[in-house]
Amino acid sequence: MADLDGMLAFVTGAGSGLGREIALTFARAGARVAVSDLRPGAAAAAHEELSAHGAALACGPLDGDVADPARVRGWFEALAGVSDGRLDVLVNNAGHADNDPETQSRMARQVEELSAGGRPLTPLDTTRRMTDERWSRMLAVHLTGTFLCTREALGLMVPQRSGRIVNMASIAGTTGIAGAAHYSAAKGGIIGFTKALAREVGLQGILVNAIAPGYIDTPLLDVLGEQRAVQSALIAMQTVVGRLGDAREVAETALFLAGPGASYFTGQVLSPNGGLVI
Repeated sequence: MADLDGMLAFVTGAGSGLGREIALTFARAGARVAVSDLRPGAAAAAHEELSAHGAALACGPLDGDVADPARVRGWFEALAGVSDGRLDVLVNNAGHADNDPETQSRMARQVEELSAGGRPLTPLDTTRRMTDERWSRMLAVHLTGTFLCTREALGLMVPQRSGRIVNMASIAGTTGIAGAAHYSAAKGGIIGFTKALAREVGLQGILVNAIAPGYIDTPLLDVLGEQRAVQSALIAMQTVVGRLGDAREVAETALFLAGPGASYFTGQVLSPNGGLVI
């Protein structure tokens, strides 16, 4: 395991799923960790769990919307106040998934058509039906949230001339996912942002990389509703390793990018996806 002793890290969206696992993995590697989550209760629970490891930063749990510039600014002011203005690692993990029952219904019909030995003919038609609000919220949380946190983090990292930024992308941003154009666009934007920023801040000692997971068994898949089990089984069959990923496997990737072994990595996209995308 990489040695993060003495390092200070901030993980957004750490109340569950990948963010929680990343925060705990960093703590076990010796880092002190601050966490945020949209849900106050989830943020508090994650902070309490880190405290049990002696790894929680004294700023306490940070809650609120990652797409709110004022709230994000307040988070980093709190971080700076307890860390003497220092930050070693930022993990932009906060995410958003929305539930579209009509798309789920059409996906179910596609599965039935496929099971009957035919070619799926039912159109998902998701983008044509998408509202302005669904599109805007998806990009706000993933892409704008990543930008807002990164902008504030640079205010701490640039003066110290060091830092690691890890952005959570997805295979949706590299290959696109039918029925999730808004999610794919947001994740593709994060990849472009990662590459551009890496070129911009490399000479200031800051390394910027992204993780593009495949399908990971976390609560994010709950948006599939009743189709979760069936779709998960179909996806697992398409991977080389024959299963979905585990949150621990993504957390270990984040740990590598935060640690000393990744000192020559910047502007890169690492993709733990089980061979679904090669």
